[in-house]
Amino acid sequence: MSSQEAEKVEWSLADIVGEIFSIRESNIAASIAVAVILISGGSNLFGWTQTEYAQAKEAATDDQWLIEFNISVSTMVKEETWQDEEKKVIEFYMDEFVFPDGYYIGAVKVIVKPDADSNGTTLDPIAQCDSIGANIRNDGELAAQWDFEDNVLSGQDSSCEWIVLSLQTYPGYEGDDVNSSAANEFQALLPWSESGWGEGVLAVEVELDVNTVDELGPVTQDDDEDITIEVEVSGFIASAMLIN
Repeated sequence: MSSQEAEKVEWSLADIVGEIFSIRESNIAASIAVAVILISGGSNLFGWTQTEYAQAKEAATDDQWLIEFNISVSTMVKEETWQDEEKKVIEFYMDEFVFPDGYYIGAVKVIVKPDADSNGTTLDPIAQCDSIGANIRNDGELAAQWDFEDNVLSGQDSSCEWIVLSLQTYPGYEGDDVNSSAANEFQALLPWSESGWGEGVLAVEVELDVNTVDELGPVTQDDDEDITIEVEVSGFIASAMLIN
């Protein structure tokens, strides 16, 4: 083919393309085609991304682990005398409870015990049980799960029974082994290795109301009572066992 013929052919193709795009209907059709291609490509990319994400998520959580807790309990006891209608706040410093290295503070149990002789004795058989009220104060001094629905933060008794209160300190800890989904042992144990929970000062408020009788017994009636507060702090260290 000669150079003149090539130029003629090239010029003819340019004319054809120009003629096509000079037509309004052709421009509209081309725009629609481009839009369809872009939408289709974006939809395919989104679908591929979602599929890959789902597969990655499934791969990351397909292992089931049993989280076991080795528990250690540290106890502290304080006994004081309350006068009638007296209210006291007894503080327990959490760093004075002793645990092995690596243990985290899971929960606190408080037992308020009235005087064992307050329900009448052979010397004073008409003595009555005093009314005792107790609560764990949320004054911002103790890092704990104050909103946990199973906490027992206050109690009252007038029948010489113990008052038992409880507070969860570590999030999610209830003392029982739990199942977990994680990619590996490290991730399975990660929720059970947060420091700081259970640190601070535990404040227990106790109020006494001495019950009296109209008649005097053989022994002069008391207007006070010895009350014992026992605090049990549960510490734990977690281990993970693959179960599938």
